[in-house]
Amino acid sequence: MKYVACYCRVSTDEQAKFGFSIQAQKDALEKYCKENKYKYEFYVDEGISASSMKKRKALQEMLNKSNVFDMILFTKLDRLSRNVLDANNINKILQENNCTMKAIDEDDIDTSTADGTFIFNLKVSLAQREIGKTSERINFVFKNKREKGEVTSGTKKYGYDIVDKHFKINPSEAENIVNLYKYFINVNGDMKKTYKYFIQHFEGKGYDALSNYLKDTSYIGKYKLYRKNVYLDNYIPAIMSTDLWQKVQDLRPKKTISKNNVEDIFSGLIYCYNCKSRMYKKVDNRTKNKVIRYCCNNSYLYEKGKEEKKCINNATIREEDIEQYLLENLFKEFNKYKLNAKIEKEIVTSSNLQKIKQLEKKVLKLKDLYLDDLIDKETYKKDYTKYTKEIENLKQTKIITENRDLSHIEKLLNSNYIDIYNKLTTTNKKKFWLSIIDKIYVYRRQIKEVTFK
Repeated sequence: MKYVACYCRVSTDEQAKFGFSIQAQKDALEKYCKENKYKYEFYVDEGISASSMKKRKALQEMLNKSNVFDMILFTKLDRLSRNVLDANNINKILQENNCTMKAIDEDDIDTSTADGTFIFNLKVSLAQREIGKTSERINFVFKNKREKGEVTSGTKKYGYDIVDKHFKINPSEAENIVNLYKYFINVNGDMKKTYKYFIQHFEGKGYDALSNYLKDTSYIGKYKLYRKNVYLDNYIPAIMSTDLWQKVQDLRPKKTISKNNVEDIFSGLIYCYNCKSRMYKKVDNRTKNKVIRYCCNNSYLYEKGKEEKKCINNATIREEDIEQYLLENLFKEFNKYKLNAKIEKEIVTSSNLQKIKQLEKKVLKLKDLYLDDLIDKETYKKDYTKYTKEIENLKQTKIITENRDLSHIEKLLNSNYIDIYNKLTTTNKKKFWLSIIDKIYVYRRQIKEVTFK
């Protein structure tokens, strides 16, 4: 039986224009997998553009696990990528892991064949050409507006108002910004004290806003273009002196060069048990043998407008401790998972299937009401979104439980896998864990739960 990953994506603009695209993609992919008797799981990026793969978390997670899949499925090529470089990078990663890709609604996109690979490259090139042409048209319009001093975004910048399409200083907000800069200097750049001051004077703002305000060149009359290292003079009025701004920059924490490009075993598998977010690795270079630890990023981030952190799980866990625990307790964790999966399956078959049927009836009735003009479009959209989301969640649970085949893990546990594992390279150790484990949940240096593929 083939094991495949189903990838779905829709941007915010596409959601607004075309409605419920994610669910349509999931339904089509699920049907295709059942018809071909594939074992499958979903990876969904919702509200994200295809122009770059860097911010697509689900895509990154899927690629990190690509060595365990036989194939990546998506409905159409533009769901995966419209960027030549990204598309070829994705294809390269998949090829290195003996994984192919296929668009189920486009018969000629199938990288398991030479012709399919050729058409894949051709279509991606044409898609990027269209993006480039659109970008050129937009940039021309924006450049013309900026030459006239007109604002090219409707987003308000703190410290300013938009009046007649031009930036105008907001006196009270500008004074607030200047006072923030002066306070930061008075406490000698202490970010903890500054943040406490900030949330008292900038209602509803969080730590990210503070960080951005303290480095914004707009406040000295130099407007930075979005995602570009280009600054415009005489476009936005200054609200403080260059000298004041520079004193703050001299006190701001300096960025250090990341040294995390050390090969690890568990990245992509470690999750915080408290907030359920993926934990990231930290490399300690102070010792001869580099020590890898995993930590929850939310334990370093503040809740918006509060002094509390987003997560209380602020303890790190060493990679070698995770490895030792799994080798000693893999059998115990697997049996625990099997028991929980069995209980979950019983719950699903006895209640969730009935709920799905009831919700599907509501969706059909809702469509009839809309077609008969008994409800307006907004009511239809609101209720349709609510019902389909509930159905999606119930179906996803059903997929996970009913298609669970754990025989490959049972076979592994009955072998001398520890002896084999200890002879593996770091790269192959990572592949080993990725092939059997889905997530490892950690809290306060303790492994709380392990889920299996």
